[in-house]
Amino acid sequence: MENCNFKLLASNKVGNVLYCCECKDLIIGIGTFILKFKKDQSHLFLKSLQASHREYTQIKNRHSNKIFLKTPVSNLMLALNDVELEQSIDLIEFAFLKMEINELITV
Repeated sequence: MENCNFKLLASNKVGNVLYCCECKDLIIGIGTFILKFKKDQSHLFLKSLQASHREYTQIKNRHSNKIFLKTPVSNLMLALNDVELEQSIDLIEFAFLKMEINELITV
């Protein structure tokens, strides 16, 4: 990470997404958690968030307003409410869109 040059890709109420063009690392900050991924791993994380949101919308857990999401770290989970989960998905989708636009512009 010593040669990294992270740039802010997206930001909203729930967090931030940073990206380094040199090492292709993506840092996703959601709430008080900071997760670091390679670009392709972050797409899997987004799919996990989207699947959790669909499942939560269908089931609607009446006992808790939190959705518990597994992370790549063993025994570590994120607990988000429905609004935070939607904002997290929007944040990451916007960051990916911005990355695609940047790639098209630099070609």
